[in-house]
Amino acid sequence: MLGFKNSQLEDSLMRLDAALGSPGGGVMKTPRKTFTSKAARRDDSVLESRGEGQGTRLSAVPHASHLSVSGLSSLDSPLGVVGDVTALAPVVPVDTTTTDMTSAALLAHDDPGVRATQVLFSEFINIMVVHPSEAQVWEELEQYEQACAQQVESLGNLIHKAPRHHTNFTNTQRIFQQLLHERNTWRLLGSLYTERLAEDDSKDSPMEEEPTTDLKVVTNFYDSNRTIREAQIVIDWLENIAFDNFKTCYDAVEYFGGTHIAWENTLKTLRNENSGVVQPLKGSRPLVKSLDPDSCLRENRPLHDLDQEDEMRLLRNVLVSVRSGQVSLAQELCVRAGHHWRAASLEGWRLHHDPNPKDPSQRQPITGNAYRDVWKAVAWRIASDERLPVHERAIYGALCGHLPAMLLACDKWEDTLWAYTRTMVDQWVEEQLRAAATHLRSLHPLPKDYPEEKLTMKGVFEAVEQRMEIQKEQGKNLYYLLQKYLILDNMESLLQEAHVWLNDGIAPHLLRCLTHVVLFLRKIGRIPQQLEPHCIDILEACVKEAIERGDVEQVAWYTSVLPQWLQVEWYARFLHNITDDHHRHHALQLASSVGLDTHAITSAVVTNIRLSSSGRDSDSDVVSETTAEDRVKISAIDWLLYDPQQRSEALRQANALMRTFLVSRKIGATRVLFNKLPSDSVNIIIKEYEAETGKAEVPPHSENIVREYFCIRTFLDAQDSFTDWFDHYHQKRPTAPKKPPQSAGFAQQVAYEQVEQQYKGEMERWKRTLNLITTTACDRLYNVLLFPDGGWLVDTNLEEQEQDPAGTSAQDGSAEGQTETAEPNRSHHLSVLRSIYIPQVASLLQNILHATEKYKECLQLADLIASEQYQLYKAFGRCELQRFLLKLQETSRELLDQNCDALGYPLN
Repeated sequence: MLGFKNSQLEDSLMRLDAALGSPGGGVMKTPRKTFTSKAARRDDSVLESRGEGQGTRLSAVPHASHLSVSGLSSLDSPLGVVGDVTALAPVVPVDTTTTDMTSAALLAHDDPGVRATQVLFSEFINIMVVHPSEAQVWEELEQYEQACAQQVESLGNLIHKAPRHHTNFTNTQRIFQQLLHERNTWRLLGSLYTERLAEDDSKDSPMEEEPTTDLKVVTNFYDSNRTIREAQIVIDWLENIAFDNFKTCYDAVEYFGGTHIAWENTLKTLRNENSGVVQPLKGSRPLVKSLDPDSCLRENRPLHDLDQEDEMRLLRNVLVSVRSGQVSLAQELCVRAGHHWRAASLEGWRLHHDPNPKDPSQRQPITGNAYRDVWKAVAWRIASDERLPVHERAIYGALCGHLPAMLLACDKWEDTLWAYTRTMVDQWVEEQLRAAATHLRSLHPLPKDYPEEKLTMKGVFEAVEQRMEIQKEQGKNLYYLLQKYLILDNMESLLQEAHVWLNDGIAPHLLRCLTHVVLFLRKIGRIPQQLEPHCIDILEACVKEAIERGDVEQVAWYTSVLPQWLQVEWYARFLHNITDDHHRHHALQLASSVGLDTHAITSAVVTNIRLSSSGRDSDSDVVSETTAEDRVKISAIDWLLYDPQQRSEALRQANALMRTFLVSRKIGATRVLFNKLPSDSVNIIIKEYEAETGKAEVPPHSENIVREYFCIRTFLDAQDSFTDWFDHYHQKRPTAPKKPPQSAGFAQQVAYEQVEQQYKGEMERWKRTLNLITTTACDRLYNVLLFPDGGWLVDTNLEEQEQDPAGTSAQDGSAEGQTETAEPNRSHHLSVLRSIYIPQVASLLQNILHATEKYKECLQLADLIASEQYQLYKAFGRCELQRFLLKLQETSRELLDQNCDALGYPLN
């Protein structure tokens, strides 16, 4: 039954895919005529003269030629003015490298777009790697934008194919919006800092001559004022964003047909009335009597209902065109709808320019509006007239700088910022035009309600954020705050705000974007030194996020941009849980390729694992057993065995871990770890040091490391020998045959004699072997008790170490440094081990001598223990020495009395 339901689901999804993806695909569509605009993208003629001369600075936007269609639905269109317009969503090219957008099976998965966009993390790393120099920052930003735009297009296509409110696409839609805002952020960053890194205002070339026209006045103003140039860049950026969304409502003007007659239905009604034709569905409401543009206001009568609907649709699309910077397209829409007068009214804002020289033979076209001041006064009255539709007031308000009219149609952050910034530019430009001496007549005065105080970018954002709906939107979208501080060039507030985001939790894609923004700003020198700690916090958060994702390449590269003292800490954390040998090699190769200090990192990894403790294993009841945690610590030593130059550090770390095991009586774990160390380790240490310094003698700290290694080996050899002796003495001793009873027969007596002879032969062999094993065991136990140059686990050359602690560390250049400096409790640990194992070794030796009846050697052992020459008595202490001597009492009371008299310890 389950298989049948799955097949039905697959069949339904295939049908849905066919319906949504095919041209006609079963979806009923109203036939309409094809309309192709001449302004498929923002033409240069519009950009050069847009916004009272503002468009002359569009060259500062490096990515204007890389505009892409975002695939937004009409519900997400700018200003929210096209919600009622039926429009076909654009067909977006599919990125087959991330996900197959044509497969309806994707609709059955949970948020497939989320998985598809994970590739961005690797793509951004690759972009950063191939653009390492400061001279390549603009190419780097462009590729960041293109990577985000590609994912936006793919996700837009995927969302477009899914049914509305599809439950599996919640996170996909959220990621889509995040990447859309990130793409816009990279555009803004490139445009702004291309301008900011240009020459200072004081270095701009001086004007060769006085400006003679309005266009030249504004052009010179832009060339000399960076503030207005940056404001214009913001306007261009906001209009580029709107233009990307413009395609989604582009076909909405195909409603009119091909008559090019304005208010066609009203005209037909008036003609019928004049001809006496009866209109059965005319209605009782009187219509206008004339069709001039002001007839509705003058007569206070409406148009035909169908014409009113067309009028509102046209105004919405004209406003969208103006919002997108497509004034020429807005005029074309008006002409196509028969509103030639409206198209002409949209021309009046252009700056007047007469390029003709004094020589009349060289005549060039005159552009712009010589009576722009008059046009502006009329446009201001239209924008202020509350009887007019909101969209019409907003259109003329955008062209003449009437902020309240524009705000009527703005309910989004980007739209509101566009309205305020455009008003700011209009105020600054108008001031320059009024102060210029290029006019041959008195200009028409500005409207009474024209603002006297000019806006600034800081004031713009303060005003934008005072609107309640914008505050809510900005609080939900952190990209708006990021863009705000980039526009204001306020790095301190940006990094402080980002620090709050890190504490509250930040989305992975926003963290990636923020990280690369910080890296870009650091690369171009825009972040002061006092703000560097905030940058480090962001980079650390990015490294932590990459570690959680488990991507080795990302962790390596993001770690490499941290300060050196943090590189070791974070990469060591990442390597902590890698156990596979192949993965370890790969991680170390990546670390080396990005310039990380692999020696310090591997040393830190081993130290972290060695000092970590998760408590005693629950499945182990014996303390001396080798636990799973012990095996992890033993395996960590492998990090230091890959590179021969780290053999000294490997020996130091292994010694420290073996000391820990010995304190816990874990002889087995100690032996496993000791056997892991290559047998040629000491020779490698000597050769490496000789190759670096030319000296055959190792420094004092390395000498003590080697000495401790030999001490542990001596102890383990002694333990092994005693185990062999104990096993041979107690387990392999031949068993004497049982003597038969006296009443036994001759055959039994003969058999017993044969067995007895065999037993005597085995006993002789056992004794010979026992003598050899005993000699070996005693020698090795004595090697521990009589370890040369001060004793077992006693460092040498301590005075040299204390005199020059820094010299050897600097000379060695490795992480191990001074033994005592790296391990402050080492001396104490050595003393504890001596107090534990020297008495134990002496006791083992005494057991062997007692079992083999070597009483003379027992006395010599007692003398050795009490001898100040070797200071072995210090390892016992008085009480332990008394207990040991009492043990010898079982062997010989006479020997014990002699020994006690010699030691001066009278027995009670």
